Amino acid sequence: GRMGDMRRYHRVSMDLLRRWGYPLVPDNYNHSCSAGSYHEASYICERHLVYRDVSGGGHGDSDGRERKRSHVGRSTQLSGPLLLGSNASIGEYCHLQRSVLGPNCTLMDNCDVVDSHLWGDVLVEEGAKLNGVIVCEGAIIRSGAVVDRGCVIGRGCIVGSGVHLKEFTRITLAAEVEDDDDYSGFDDSSSDDSSSSGSESGTDDEESSADESEKATPQESNVSSATEEVESNFAVDTNYEVVGKDGLGRVWAPSPSDEYDSDDDEEEKQAEAVELMKSQSIGYDMTLLYKKWKMMQMEDEDDGFSLDDMESDADDMDMDDQWADDIGDTNIDANTFSHLDEDGMQITGRQKGVDVVQELRDICLEHETSSPVENLRIELNSFKFSQNATYSDCCKGVMMAVMDKVLEGYPDSVPSPGKLVVSLKKALEYWQQLFHSICMGSEEEKAIIHALETLALGSGKAADVLGKEPAFRFVLQTLHDKEIVNEVAIFEWAEERKEEGKDSSRSALFWQQPTQDFLEWLEESSDEDSSDGSDDEDSD
Repeated sequence: GRMGDMRRYHRVSMDLLRRWGYPLVPDNYNHSCSAGSYHEASYICERHLVYRDVSGGGHGDSDGRERKRSHVGRSTQLSGPLLLGSNASIGEYCHLQRSVLGPNCTLMDNCDVVDSHLWGDVLVEEGAKLNGVIVCEGAIIRSGAVVDRGCVIGRGCIVGSGVHLKEFTRITLAAEVEDDDDYSGFDDSSSDDSSSSGSESGTDDEESSADESEKATPQESNVSSATEEVESNFAVDTNYEVVGKDGLGRVWAPSPSDEYDSDDDEEEKQAEAVELMKSQSIGYDMTLLYKKWKMMQMEDEDDGFSLDDMESDADDMDMDDQWADDIGDTNIDANTFSHLDEDGMQITGRQKGVDVVQELRDICLEHETSSPVENLRIELNSFKFSQNATYSDCCKGVMMAVMDKVLEGYPDSVPSPGKLVVSLKKALEYWQQLFHSICMGSEEEKAIIHALETLALGSGKAADVLGKEPAFRFVLQTLHDKEIVNEVAIFEWAEERKEEGKDSSRSALFWQQPTQDFLEWLEESSDEDSSDGSDDEDSD
């Protein structure tokens, strides 16, 4: 069905890219628009749930441009779920995560794009940062600009160089009119590209209101055509103090709903409308809205029910009582609301006393390697959802189970570091595919290293073998060679342990000399790869 707001639009898009709607996933779905067809897209799912269009070559877009595969710089980090449309060009040293890029998008060097949706023909210049943003067709984000969560950049708009756009800001080229619709100026004139890029993320209904009669155009011409179209009907009143001297577009504000009483104060009605708009935006903290609603509910109660009654009946406390206690403490951080999801919605509580990592570990130990590893992935996913666990929890449990299975081959002795690595490489021939399917980014990869640290700090055979130098270094290098843990995660882990110092027990493996030698070699290797990439660019 149609997504009612942009927050849900993003959440559903990410759920589909995480393959929760299987078999309705991008790599199983060759999309073809109906009237004014843009093109058929054929995707492959790469590591970390990164989807790329591989249908380029031999066919052209509706505007005559040749369709090509996306180009990504060698030093750029891609963290799924992520979808790259055809003709996308990503520069060097960029970071993309949990985002969707439509066709013909261009990102220059050193750009950060997180939790964002870029529709067709979007240009993001060098050093720009986008977090929780929707950028419509033909829009341009100039160099060094920072666009915060909840912002929407309308079709053909320009955010100027070095501008820091405040969160939940809407920029549009449409002139202000009476009874403005909530999404006026953002999708009424959208081209087929918006439907195409939205469909690539599995949410084509959100952008199906786009004007299908209009054809796609290149980035710069998109901006100029959009501007000419608006100027032909209205005078574009650009808010230069917001979008910058080289920017284009005005700030859009929602109109108060007719549901409010006429006696209400105008400022109060406008504030309510703005708050509603924010609550429908990407990145909004729903726990704040929930706190406000719960406090209002308690104020309106006139049946003598109070918080004192709840506290006196602590033995029979239900979920609502726990919520009330949380809300009573205004100093509680939003992350402590373990019974709420990231949008503040109620989720099934995790069972008390359940060690999810140990349970996941046991599931892996009970699995027979004669069965397909895909069966185990489905079982892990089922448990993960039932206990609201994370993929990091899954990675920890799997890594511990793999080490357990490896050490089962040495029932009467502790293997040497060399024998341990030989057995581990053989085991990873089966388990490597599972790691690749549950590792979504550096957080999950760091969780694998944390699992090894947990084993080393515990008791038993695993602690004995990992405590011997250079066993940990060999295991870490093997995981890196098998592309289970990349250098980004290793460097992040190393930085965390370095800050803790030598007094921390968790840092013992990090400060081992073989581990330090491996980190030094890895850093030199990474610098050489970057240098080779620069030389290749210079030769071009």
